[in-house]
Amino acid sequence: MCYSSTAENKFRSVQSGNTTSNSCILDEFPIDNPKVSARLQCGMPCNARSQCVGFDIIESISKTCRLLRGFTALIPSHTISEAVRYEKFTGISIGTDFYCSVKLTNGQHISTLCNQGNHEWMLIQRRFDGSENFTRDWTDYEDGFGSTESEFWLGNRNIHELTNDSYTYLRIEMMDHDCVWKYAEYSTFYVESENWKYRLHVNGYSGNAEDSMWYNDGMFFSTYDNDNDIRESNCGLEYHGGWWYSNCHWANLNGEYGNTNYGEGIEWKTWRGHGYSMKEVRIMIRKP
Repeated sequence: MCYSSTAENKFRSVQSGNTTSNSCILDEFPIDNPKVSARLQCGMPCNARSQCVGFDIIESISKTCRLLRGFTALIPSHTISEAVRYEKFTGISIGTDFYCSVKLTNGQHISTLCNQGNHEWMLIQRRFDGSENFTRDWTDYEDGFGSTESEFWLGNRNIHELTNDSYTYLRIEMMDHDCVWKYAEYSTFYVESENWKYRLHVNGYSGNAEDSMWYNDGMFFSTYDNDNDIRESNCGLEYHGGWWYSNCHWANLNGEYGNTNYGEGIEWKTWRGHGYSMKEVRIMIRKP
């Protein structure tokens, strides 16, 4: 898996073909002045517009600035710094995401994205535009894939090592196609080793998305080429992801981006039900 060591924050597009609502997009325009930083060219127009809460810099053939609205609904008992996903340009940083690396007690270094709110969280997964294929085999899910500059899965081996080193508090943030964010937190999160097929232990729910992870508690990890669920058919093959499938899922956060067929997309049953694929999701962990 490829990681960057730079501390500069980067945000990218949350759009994917015809599956995405534009309700979060305030404006788009090209970044066309090579002598002025892209962050400044986006940040100044954002600061000048009251509805703008942040922006994406879209790295395509030609750079585009996308001004964003929304993301401002507060989550009860959480501060603004943790509830607001994007912030206006300050001249120092954009938002609260940054590249980070931790050294575990066994000496291993793990690098990913972190998010600073009330707590510092380490991201283990991010989905937002469908640019990364999450229909992967066992080895890919074990080793990790994607990039911290786009979509990624940190890797089951790394996730096990982190939870084994007391990163046992889980937070899942999801956004629907109307720019509504909801979250689920769990006070206990542990992923066992490869010898136990990365079996999941998760409980202690709090949040406003209701609990869809209870159905996965105690389950082994499954992929299309390594079926460890309790269903006669292969859930990983049927629902296009690698996950702790049971028979099969209430949550399918590694499902296929934009797929609204029953069970096949990025789903959270207790909020949007089966057949609704989330626009964005982030999975992160921290020490208690």
